[in-house]
Amino acid sequence: MGFFKQKTNILFLFIIFLLVACLSGVSYFAYEKHNDYVAISTSLTDNNTALQQAQKKIDELTAKIAEYDTNAALSEQEKAELNSQLQSALEEKSRLEQENNNLKSQIEQLKAQKRREELQAQIALRNVNQADAATSGICYLTFDDGPSDNTLKILDILDSYGIKATFFVVGTAKTEYMPQIVTRGHAIGLHSTTHNYSTIYADVNSYLADIQQISDIVYNTTGVRSNIIRFPGGSSNMVSAQYCKGIMSDLTVRMPQLGYSYYDWNVSSGDASAARVPAATIVNNVLKGAKGKNSICVLMHDTSAKTTTVEALPAIIEGLDAMGFRFAPLTAEVYGYHQAVNN
Repeated sequence: MGFFKQKTNILFLFIIFLLVACLSGVSYFAYEKHNDYVAISTSLTDNNTALQQAQKKIDELTAKIAEYDTNAALSEQEKAELNSQLQSALEEKSRLEQENNNLKSQIEQLKAQKRREELQAQIALRNVNQADAATSGICYLTFDDGPSDNTLKILDILDSYGIKATFFVVGTAKTEYMPQIVTRGHAIGLHSTTHNYSTIYADVNSYLADIQQISDIVYNTTGVRSNIIRFPGGSSNMVSAQYCKGIMSDLTVRMPQLGYSYYDWNVSSGDASAARVPAATIVNNVLKGAKGKNSICVLMHDTSAKTTTVEALPAIIEGLDAMGFRFAPLTAEVYGYHQAVNN
């Protein structure tokens, strides 16, 4: 029993349990994909046999027609019948060729899906310990302005890779999705209630009232009283100066004193630079921005309009993993990637 009294031993057993669970999941899905692959391969083999038989029939009918074309005694009716049989055989061959192509396409899709699931499992295994096991190369994926239906898609993608992220939420989105962020093991942070700059940055008290309101919304829907925040526009924003001079200089000092940790970013996906930024551009922005850094906090958005962010996410995760990054959610103890305050 002394073995279990040591915390390190218990942690070791827990990690082993997670590894076994992950490997079991991989084995199950690999078995399912193998069965699908075998079934389609069998159909392809049968189809190839039928295709060979169809070609043999076409060759026989073509030979007969050529032979009978030289035979004046062959009636027009008999020639028409042979031509009809040949046409049917050609149509059957065309159908079989199309079916062949479809089966080959299914096999390639299965192979690609199997490779993707194997990579997802490998990334999940590398991130079992997340930040605890990483002294460098840590990545914090963050998503602002949700939740939306895209948030659910993002959660599914993150789950498939076994990694955790951070969502800075607003109070005007689909707040009913907030519990899923928490129950699926991700960090939930406070962004703002309305994301209306003129309201929240009117003065310090307006900001404090806004952050308290979104804090209450998160608490009432998830049971979590979050102490991590992201200022709309980041701490370096200049828009706030239009409504209250010096407010960011005040808030960046005041909020930590009130028990909040605030987070900017050092890598931007650029997905907010236009209504619909191409997925390839978003991927390139992140991977290029991450190059040469040991620790990154990536800014992305999960509003309903950001469908290409969803499309880009798998390639971002795989690209960052290949660069040696490991993934974890933000906590109040993590350095906030603070930018220079301009107001």
